[in-house]
Amino acid sequence: MTHFTDQDLIAHYLTTRNERSFEQLYDRYRYLVYQQCLIMCKDPDEAEDLTQDVFIRVARRLETYKGEARFSTWLHRVTHNHCIDQLRKQQHLRLQYEQYTVTFLGGTDESEPISDRALAVLDQLLNRLPVEQQVLLRTKYEQGVEIKDIAHQQQLTPSAAKMRLKRARDRARKLYIKLASGVNLE
Repeated sequence: MTHFTDQDLIAHYLTTRNERSFEQLYDRYRYLVYQQCLIMCKDPDEAEDLTQDVFIRVARRLETYKGEARFSTWLHRVTHNHCIDQLRKQQHLRLQYEQYTVTFLGGTDESEPISDRALAVLDQLLNRLPVEQQVLLRTKYEQGVEIKDIAHQQQLTPSAAKMRLKRARDRARKLYIKLASGVNLE
């Protein structure tokens, strides 16, 4: 199948779901997709993950390729859009985490950048909380999940989820005060 065009491979894959057809497309474009991902995210491991994600997305959405442009052009656009989506998601999560840190640490100026050390301290602090409270805080502030969705996930009412979140924040804040004042918690 190495002598077939991209359009031939796509048509064969769509009609037969023959994995060899898709593997040939993957082999042709894997390096180009990886390079594009690497340029956008600047992390080789993440670029590898993004490359795999792109090809999974392509396999699921290949029927949307209309053939009006070259396959490589369409693949470039899919790759670009996926990388942008992931970068936005990471930026959003980072901002959520920083906003949480600011709120949690007691109202520092939000324009002040949060240091990696402060984030590491916060991570250590969260690890000292009961697992249920860790999960709740991380779900809300690291993953950015809405209260109503947390409530649904944990089979709670939204008000009960808010109350548990408040208790987890309060407990974390008290633990932080103890740590900041030098109390040994071991």
